[in-house]
Amino acid sequence: MAQRGLIFRALVASPSDCMHERKLIPEVISEWNAVHSYSTAAVIEPVLWETHSRPDLAGRPQAIINKQLVANCDLVIGAFWTRLGTPTGESVSGTAEEIEQFRAAGKPVLLYFSSAPVVPEGLDATQYAALTEYRRSGLPPSIRTLPLGAF
Repeated sequence: MAQRGLIFRALVASPSDCMHERKLIPEVISEWNAVHSYSTAAVIEPVLWETHSRPDLAGRPQAIINKQLVANCDLVIGAFWTRLGTPTGESVSGTAEEIEQFRAAGKPVLLYFSSAPVVPEGLDATQYAALTEYRRSGLPPSIRTLPLGAF
């Protein structure tokens, strides 16, 4: 039987070192939907650039993502591990720019910082330092951050 409900679109945002998390977050959302969607009449749709964006040459790449995805989502779930990401020309990284768009719009921002072990030889010290600085000084108190355990 059909049921009316609400769809909340959750942008999954992360730098390139969080590929595992980008797969895991939609799985966790799917589990939440399976348990809660009937009783709450709400569904969370995970939105990823890989599946929800389309090619476009009419502007700066991150601006295209912002227009196609960020503007149409209700909340952002961000995951970080060892990298902050690639600068966009407007922000320190694409993920940071997405987070700022949500924050400026007054939309919920949930950030997770992985504590998974790191192979020291694989660590980009500059990226890790930028992430540490972003986490320390770039996040206003209104943004909720949680540790994300090792997967």
